Amino acid sequence: MATPTDIAWIVSVMSAAYPTWNPTELTNEVYFQSLHDLDPEELKMATMHCINEPGRKFAPSVGEIRGTVAELRAMTVNLPSAYEAWQEVITQLRDNGGDFGKPVWSHPLVERAMKSIGWRELRLSENQTADRSRFIQCYEQLVDRVSREDIMLPEVRGYVEVNGARLLAPADQMKLLTDKLSVNREKANR
Repeated sequence: MATPTDIAWIVSVMSAAYPTWNPTELTNEVYFQSLHDLDPEELKMATMHCINEPGRKFAPSVGEIRGTVAELRAMTVNLPSAYEAWQEVITQLRDNGGDFGKPVWSHPLVERAMKSIGWRELRLSENQTADRSRFIQCYEQLVDRVSREDIMLPEVRGYVEVNGARLLAPADQMKLLTDKLSVNREKANR
């Protein structure tokens, strides 16, 4: 987690990179409140990436820095592009002769998208153009959702979870809690 010192370093680097930018003590506080949950090294790399973007004329906002952290995380886990993910699906169809078997996916999101579309439906389909479009749309939505959730401030995530759970029926609240516990166990086992 980033400290006020880490944030002060980031603000001072941006001040040096953008001499007309005039941060205040409040700027440091806002950046700290908005970025404190991020790993300091990750935060520094994202900031450096932002300030070195060709053509950038203004210091990056906290949202731009958080978005860049999400992009860098996707790069570090070798998240395939939508077209690369589709190529994996085509390869699995070809190599497995349409039998799902135990395919090895480059990333869990490729597998989730494939499960959402349905292996059997895809195998029986005769419209590869429509299948590709549906898969790519599904995959991009999954990537976008996971990226947004991953980079969400913990306080905001807590708010969403608490208020989202209030809107659910008791049985659905229990399922949400059970699913959350399963995800947390998986993360702990990694």
